Amino acid sequence: MKINNKYVYSESQLTLIKKHPPDHKIWGCSDLESIRCDIRNHYRQEQKGVCAYCGNLISLTSPLNANVEHIVAKSVQPQFMFESQNMCVICADCNQIKKDQEVRNDIPGVLRNNKAQRYPRSSSAFKIVHPHFDIWSEHIIKMGVIYIDRSTKGAYTILTCKLNRYVHAFGIGDAYISDAELIKQATKVVESANDFDMENETKKLRQLLIFGSH
Repeated sequence: MKINNKYVYSESQLTLIKKHPPDHKIWGCSDLESIRCDIRNHYRQEQKGVCAYCGNLISLTSPLNANVEHIVAKSVQPQFMFESQNMCVICADCNQIKKDQEVRNDIPGVLRNNKAQRYPRSSSAFKIVHPHFDIWSEHIIKMGVIYIDRSTKGAYTILTCKLNRYVHAFGIGDAYISDAELIKQATKVVESANDFDMENETKKLRQLLIFGSH
């Protein structure tokens, strides 16, 4: 999944936006509701109904499971709040994880240069898999509810968005992965005693997922 077309504001929308101060708290203002709705619907179509972070389905009608996401948090850098390439739609779970990070004041940095005053236009400027600049599948492998990184960006995205949340909550079972060898190796990853073992077992699992178990 990759967003090919960013949202384009109308002249009247730009005029309305300029009436508001550059404060992230104005995002929820009632007079901006139609703009938020248009942005949500645009990225629903661009993303083909899939969450930009976890790859799971989002709602095509309700806004509750199709939240407009600011990739660079609007509370951290409000100057990017209405930047079209700083937005996408994400599922309710990913959105709640991002909200909880904001409440704890523990928002992971996604820019390599946190002092950037102009929004970056290249993939290399971001630590996270960016839906406007990156192809998701080149960085992350999704198999059932298990996510394996294929790159440093993929690893950072999995960690930041807690993509393996189902595995952490419920463990691994046949309902999630059908291949016995993959189940065995994935279980070793989850049950690793230390970071060194986890790294080694993750490498083995990554090889199985990329090259196959037979």
